[in-house]
Amino acid sequence: MQASVDLKRLKLFRQVVECGGLSAAETVLNINLPTISAHLAALESSLGMRLCERGRKGFRLTAQGRSVLAASDRLFESVESFRSEIGEMSQRISGHLRLGLVDNTISDDHSPVVPALRALREQGEDLEIGIDVRNPFELERALQEERIDVAVGPFLLTDPEIEQFPLHRERLSLYLGQGHELYGRKGLTLQDLAGLDYVMRGYLRESQVVQQHVSFNYCATAQSLEGIAQLILTGRYVGYLPEHYAAGWQGSRRMQRLMPEAMSYDVQFKAIAPRKRRRSRAAEAFIRLVQEHAGEVPAAAAPTATRRPAGSPPGTTP
Repeated sequence: MQASVDLKRLKLFRQVVECGGLSAAETVLNINLPTISAHLAALESSLGMRLCERGRKGFRLTAQGRSVLAASDRLFESVESFRSEIGEMSQRISGHLRLGLVDNTISDDHSPVVPALRALREQGEDLEIGIDVRNPFELERALQEERIDVAVGPFLLTDPEIEQFPLHRERLSLYLGQGHELYGRKGLTLQDLAGLDYVMRGYLRESQVVQQHVSFNYCATAQSLEGIAQLILTGRYVGYLPEHYAAGWQGSRRMQRLMPEAMSYDVQFKAIAPRKRRRSRAAEAFIRLVQEHAGEVPAAAAPTATRRPAGSPPGTTP
């Protein structure tokens, strides 16, 4: 049995399972469907067992396939542990860092992630980095299930098993699009906003922040910033976006920021990692670097992200 080939095919098998089938894995693996099928068939032949049913009826793991998947998880965890231990003995940063990030933060000049990753690469040329972009709730779950090592985002955490490292703050403001009935109007008041069609970012429950001050018509929900931006750009909805993310549309006058003195709030970005689980040298190095590049770090981390409710004076917190 060719161990090196089978390890690659085991990784392919795990990716197919994560994608939920061969067709969905084509884009992720950048391999065409016949080649994926051939690799799976070769792996099954090598192991002497049927791992999955695939065809017109869909993709389904066999009982043996589920056992092989669990065994492969343990195998790759052992390989990663070996690589980390070797790296620590040689005082090198190596192995694999699994990093989770929230979407659309690349335009934030205050984000320390890119410079931290640059510095980490300089310190660990043998390090493999995997990045998973999801919403904060999904990243928390991935961290708890040990699918990622570190996550960066605006987390609202109370789990004592997760350690939090404060980073930078992000300002969000209320926007509307060109063509909206209030676009270009001056001297707006909170009463002028009442009843406007509003798009929420569902996982952050922003309606709870604004609802006490403005009676919006909560008629749309998006699970990503891009979804919110699409609806705002129709000129029919208002919604919250990070100011760095909306800056381009505001500059081209396709969006307008509404009453920033009253209708803006901040969130605290943090790096989070398991408190008790032994962290790899790479994870520890990334946490240290991302804090260093965050600039001024508060003396004590707040237990939750801090928001300024709409309508409260600037500089106040709930």
